Amino acid sequence: MVEKLIKNNPKLVHRALEMLPGLLTWTMMLSPIWLGLLYPPAVIYMLTFLTVYWSYMAIRHTLGLVLGFPKYKREMATDWWQKCQELDFDQLPEKMTLPPSLQETKHLVLIPAVNEPEAVLREPLEALLNQTFPTDKITLVYTLEEKYAEQTKKTILNILGDRKDKFERVLIYIHPAGIPGEAIGAGAANRTWGAKHAVEELTQQGENLRNYIFTTFDADHVPNKNYLARLAHLYLTIDKRDHHFYATAVHLFNNNHWKVPAMMRIEANFVTLGTLSSRSLPWGISESTKDTFAAYSVSLQTLIDACYWDVSLGVDDTIFFWRAFFIRNGDFKLATHYIPYSADAVEGDTYWTSYKSLYKQLLRWGWGVIEVPFSVERFLLDTKVALSKKLVWIYDHFKTRVMLINIVFLITFGFGFATRINPDLKQSSFAYSLPDMMSYILTLTMVFLIPNAIYRSKIAKPMPENWPFWRKTLGFLEGFLVIVNLLTYSFIPFVDAQTRMLLGKKMKDLYHTPKVR
Repeated sequence: MVEKLIKNNPKLVHRALEMLPGLLTWTMMLSPIWLGLLYPPAVIYMLTFLTVYWSYMAIRHTLGLVLGFPKYKREMATDWWQKCQELDFDQLPEKMTLPPSLQETKHLVLIPAVNEPEAVLREPLEALLNQTFPTDKITLVYTLEEKYAEQTKKTILNILGDRKDKFERVLIYIHPAGIPGEAIGAGAANRTWGAKHAVEELTQQGENLRNYIFTTFDADHVPNKNYLARLAHLYLTIDKRDHHFYATAVHLFNNNHWKVPAMMRIEANFVTLGTLSSRSLPWGISESTKDTFAAYSVSLQTLIDACYWDVSLGVDDTIFFWRAFFIRNGDFKLATHYIPYSADAVEGDTYWTSYKSLYKQLLRWGWGVIEVPFSVERFLLDTKVALSKKLVWIYDHFKTRVMLINIVFLITFGFGFATRINPDLKQSSFAYSLPDMMSYILTLTMVFLIPNAIYRSKIAKPMPENWPFWRKTLGFLEGFLVIVNLLTYSFIPFVDAQTRMLLGKKMKDLYHTPKVR
């Protein structure tokens, strides 16, 4: 019945699913008003639940850091290339997807570029040239947007110089502008162009595509020297290689961490510590609800089977996950390691342009909400994906796209809105004590910002030595600005994106975050 409805009314069903996240978000955001009128006790129950749940999230986040940081330290202290050399290929799992030997295990690294300056392009290239994994087993692919391609290609070749021959091969492709059906500003079309051409060239040269581990970085990503060796070890030792994507739990922003304004660091630290925590918890549904983000890897065969990225949408990373998820009938999930790469935090030429640029980037991230109609529509049609996985992901969509976006806003302003719309709400004894209870619990959760700051200082680049003591003190304490961030940058751009999709606006010309040096 559902399948027939979708097939007979595909546009109507898709449009309804596009509207759903925005409708739920606005319904929840305005709930203190309409519940305050219709059923006032429900406001008290909801705010109590959200306050307790927020406290649980703070405790859970800290536990994730406590579990994740030792794993990071252990992996950073390990010689992963030596570990690769110690592997007995006769004992490794799933022979049909396993490269015949370590000598035949190779990497295909794809980097899209637009108009990044020489200083931005140099650091990743130097990092790749200094990998502990042999560079003569790495095929490096740059795929360049046409508008700035001539200068960018010249810069890349100048940086490489004679060292170009250290790689197995260096391939540079130019992605033409204005191809019909392609979204402008997102990396999906550029990545797809470069990856398809690289696969064609490898095939023409008689290479066995099964031997390649595929990784995509952004142009500013600087991988740790052990990154590719650790990735290779994880890939070779895991069962069902084609059914995993491989990603680090440690996304750093050390390239310019202490150069950017405080709110840019807050957002960067939110990604670093949030990812480390969530990918280190061994319980709950956390492991089952992770999708591709920023730098990630898959078998090259999985990239081909998933038909690369969706060039028509303004989001590449998340949608790639769903393409691979469905091509593997729902059996596709994260395999985590802890060797980091470092990226650029958002930075503009001035403080004002930095804040403006951050908003535009987060609006683009918020547009990732298109994964909801994309995935749910496929859930309704695809009978090969287990119902339990569908339900878990639908719950995660609601939690991530609706509840967690609204939770701090409602805890902060919900009771005030409800009592303004219905003053009688203050008369109940429980409502009378609710503000004090919420204040006590939220003050208690602020304590968890202390371990947050400690772990940040252990992972992030140290503060500049020439900073005076007062500035270093402010730098350590700026983590408390996370509350401001949660009410602004982690709230407004995401509501903005969902509202645009609710109203039927298409974000096809997306913002490319410029890199500044």
